[in-house]
Amino acid sequence: MDVIRKILLPVDGSDYMKKEVEWACSFAKTFSAEVTILHVVAMPISSDIGGIPAASKQLEEAGTRILDDARQMAEACGLKPKVEMDFSVGNPGMRIVKKAETDQTDLIIIGAKGKSRLREILMGSVANTVVNNAPCLVLVVHSC
Repeated sequence: MDVIRKILLPVDGSDYMKKEVEWACSFAKTFSAEVTILHVVAMPISSDIGGIPAASKQLEEAGTRILDDARQMAEACGLKPKVEMDFSVGNPGMRIVKKAETDQTDLIIIGAKGKSRLREILMGSVANTVVNNAPCLVLVVHSC
């Protein structure tokens, strides 16, 4: 069994986030692993060009709050995580997979359901995309 050195923790502010952070803390302490908290901002696709910058700014601000909350939770359990935001047009799951590949991540910890049920129906579950495409172990958190 390989040692877990790098953990990727994608967060979206859902009800699962606290449990995801708890699991990341547990694994990080057990394996002395570094944790990267990632929030993928799914950029809107719109024919109204004027509306995109305003929506993008709101999504970025919401993402910053989500990352701050997750960082504070991780710091409360003794971690000093890296925190990153990624902007995506399309499936956020594939951005998570790409980040895991680039960083040579050993473990992704992700919630079973995210914030947007409509996005899940239209694009497929982010967790499902990650599970089926990740280059590493994936822990899917099912309980709140």
